[in-house]
Amino acid sequence: MGQLEENEVAKQHHELCTALNIDATTAMQAWSSYKDMSHHYLLEGSQLHWLGCSLYVSCRKATVPTVNSNRTIEGNLVCLTSLLKQCKMSLNQFLSKCRKWADMCKLPDSFVVKITRLERNFAVSKVIFTKYLPMFKQMFKPPDLDELLMHVRHNKKKMIHATPTKVFEFTWILFVLTKAEYLDVSNDLVDAFHLLIATCDLIYANVIQSKLKDLVNLDFPGMPRGFLEPRYCPPDEGPCIISTLCKHHDGLLMEAKSIKEYCWRNYMSKLLNKQKLRGNHEDLTGVLEAQNFD
Repeated sequence: MGQLEENEVAKQHHELCTALNIDATTAMQAWSSYKDMSHHYLLEGSQLHWLGCSLYVSCRKATVPTVNSNRTIEGNLVCLTSLLKQCKMSLNQFLSKCRKWADMCKLPDSFVVKITRLERNFAVSKVIFTKYLPMFKQMFKPPDLDELLMHVRHNKKKMIHATPTKVFEFTWILFVLTKAEYLDVSNDLVDAFHLLIATCDLIYANVIQSKLKDLVNLDFPGMPRGFLEPRYCPPDEGPCIISTLCKHHDGLLMEAKSIKEYCWRNYMSKLLNKQKLRGNHEDLTGVLEAQNFD
C-alpha cells in the first residue's frame, strides 16, 4: 500500500471512529491491527469494510468500567447496526470478512463462536421474516412495504397513530428484541417461530382491546364476533389467537403457549417496568394507544 493510499485509508478510519464515537485507545488498536494485516495479507475489496472488521474486534476486546470501580464489562457497547451503516456493509459481507479476519489474526475460538452465533441468529431471522409477512396479512390489512423502505421520519412531538405499516414494523422490532433476550430461542428456528406467534398474539389482542377497527383483516377467523359493531365492548381479557395461528401456519400449540407464558410475558413485563414500553402492566394491553405508541 502506497503512502497516498494509506493516508486515504487513515482518513476513512478516523471518520469512522468519529462517527461511532470510539475512544482513542480502541481506535488506535484497531488501526494498528489493520496496518499489521495489510502488510502481511492482500485485503481485497473495500478497505472500509476491513477497517470495520478491525474496529469490531477491537471493540469486543475493550473493557469498560462500571459504576462499581472493581468491575468491568466486555466490549465498549458499539452498535453493530451503526457500524455496518457507517461502513456501507451488509451483514452478510460483514460475517464473511469477519471470518477471514479472525483467521488472519488467529483470534481465539470464543470470537469465532460469537460470529457463528450471530450468523445463525441472522439466518433464523431471515427465515422467520418470510413467515411473518403472510401471518401479519392474515390478521391485519397489508402494510405498505414501500413506506417501510423509505424510513420516513416522524415528528416525535406529535402522537403517532397506529397504521398497518407502523404496527407491522413495531411487531417485528418487538419480536427481534425479545428473541435477542433468550439465546436458546434466538438460535433455534422452531422456538423463534413460536415466539413470533406469541408476539402476533399479543399485538392482535392490543388491537382488539383498543378497538382499532381500521387495522384488522375482516376475513381473519380469529376476529371476535361483533367486533365491527359500533357498540362493541372489549372483554376484560384480550382474545388469544395462538391456536388459530398455529392451525393456519403449522405451529405447535403447546410450544407456542409455553413460549408465551415463560419467555414472552416475562420480557414484556421487564420492558414495561423499565418504561421502554408503555401500556397496562397487568394485562399487557394499551401499547398501541396513541399516547403510548411512539
